[in-house]
Amino acid sequence: MGSVAAAIFVFCQGCSFESRSADSAGDLTPALNAHDWPSYVGGKTGIWISIKRQELLLIDNGRLVKCYRCSTAKAGAGSRRDSARTPLGWHRIGAKIGDALPIGAVLKDRQWSGRVWTAGQQTNDDLIVSRILWLEGLQDGHNRGGDVDTWNRYIYIHGTNRIEELGRPRSGGCIRLDPAEVIELYDRVDEGCCVLITRD
Repeated sequence: MGSVAAAIFVFCQGCSFESRSADSAGDLTPALNAHDWPSYVGGKTGIWISIKRQELLLIDNGRLVKCYRCSTAKAGAGSRRDSARTPLGWHRIGAKIGDALPIGAVLKDRQWSGRVWTAGQQTNDDLIVSRILWLEGLQDGHNRGGDVDTWNRYIYIHGTNRIEELGRPRSGGCIRLDPAEVIELYDRVDEGCCVLITRD
């Protein structure tokens, strides 16, 4: 990523991941163009995830709307099946799971287990909570098809009970978010929303 693109993520670092007005991020057009954003997203809403910075950006019509701390794979970036890595490149949200479930609802095999995790509750389990945004790769041979297929690897953006690990790569391949913030993101995007994942 070039210096202009990297500058996007500086906005997140400088404000403790708080929401900011659309004008505060300036013009992101050069950085977005460098990653073919117009072809995939156009003037709609899209998501950009930086593995290096452990940040997820929500961008609407070329403007930064919100930045979230996230946690990607402990093993780094990669697309191979069973690699426990986070895939790079262009994706889209293929399915949204968890409509109207309570915050902290524990999902198992993409179904509500009936359990609700609450902050402070002790468990050794690495839980998927609140919501799932199931990613589908858009680039054949890179993150779509064969043994690099993101959808068949069950790569999600999802809520986590390991909130203390946000901001550090600790997942088994998915992109983890705070249980409340994943609901906020879920409500702001539609199925088909494009998601770009980059190393930096």
